[in-house]
Amino acid sequence: MKIVVIGAGSVGSHVAYRLQEQGAEVTLLDASAPGMGTTSSSIAMLNDFPQRAWPEEAGKAKLRTEIHDLFHQLAEEVPGDYLHLSGSLMWVSEAEEKEFRDLAEVATSRGVEVEAITPARARELEPGVVFAESGTVYLENNSGWVDGPGIVRALNARFVELGGTLLQGARVVAIGRTDDRIASVTLDSGERIDADAFVNAAGSWGSHIAQMAGQAIALDLIPGVIVYTQPFEAGQAPQRIINTPAWCGRPDPSGGLAIHWRGHSQTARHGENIDDPAQMMADVAAVIPALADTLPARQSVGIRPIPPGGPILGALPWAPNFYHTLSHGGIGWGPMWGWMVARELLRGERVEELSAMRPERFYLNPSQVGRHADDAEQQ
Repeated sequence: MKIVVIGAGSVGSHVAYRLQEQGAEVTLLDASAPGMGTTSSSIAMLNDFPQRAWPEEAGKAKLRTEIHDLFHQLAEEVPGDYLHLSGSLMWVSEAEEKEFRDLAEVATSRGVEVEAITPARARELEPGVVFAESGTVYLENNSGWVDGPGIVRALNARFVELGGTLLQGARVVAIGRTDDRIASVTLDSGERIDADAFVNAAGSWGSHIAQMAGQAIALDLIPGVIVYTQPFEAGQAPQRIINTPAWCGRPDPSGGLAIHWRGHSQTARHGENIDDPAQMMADVAAVIPALADTLPARQSVGIRPIPPGGPILGALPWAPNFYHTLSHGGIGWGPMWGWMVARELLRGERVEELSAMRPERFYLNPSQVGRHADDAEQQ
């Protein structure tokens, strides 16, 4: 089967690799450079706590339990230094202790290994991190982070080794139809590519791609700011994810931290962005003194594609060979979505856990038509 995957960020790269590995003949397209969009501006953390304690649609909740295993499997298949399961420390204030104690009980009952420790014990684990003496710290050892650009490079290298075709700087400008099927994509170069099936993995451009095929797919487009600190001196860098009520930070390949300031406790609500990165650095330095009197090394903004009602997986019944794979958290969900597309598009399965994620829901609720981000917003 010939398949075109549109978008070579985390999701598209996972999908293209898995389809090629499972026997398809895949062409992977990216309008610029693979992994340099939202994938390169993601906090990219792999945590089970408190996420697995939140109320969640049953199919998604079940799939979430399998994410870590898929990353371990992928690390054996695809070599590269992109998976860092170094653990995490989450500090909660006294005012939040009961809420998070209850969440920890739920998470533990669902198989999550999370332990409440004192701030003093946390300081022993991370000598360069100073949590307030009050409150509680939750230690989750089986958590960590992913180097987004790094995993895309590794996936694409293996994809090409397996015979896949990767086209960079290949922007889709038109999608052709034959009767009830999508037949081709046309690139800005004028090249036309015919295929048996197509996958829309274009992230925040996903509504644009769907519209070219005459389909309405809803996406909320929410910018996320990541601020990167200066590199630490030897022995000073935290090894684990550090999570506080206002911000979270994880190690970065640059030798510093990548930090997202959300302004509130970790909930299912999507985070906010701080206006002044220097002020954020001052807040972070109160917990990590080695960053005192330093300025950010750089910052980046990713346009997060957040479909109303959760991820979008599947094809519309009247265009069965045009498969959408659009979700927030594309780095964490990437291996899962790769397998789901392979099972449904190649094997002809209909995965029950994806039932609530089908794109036809937007036609049942036509007020959710989504919006396109214009070029200025994307850049």
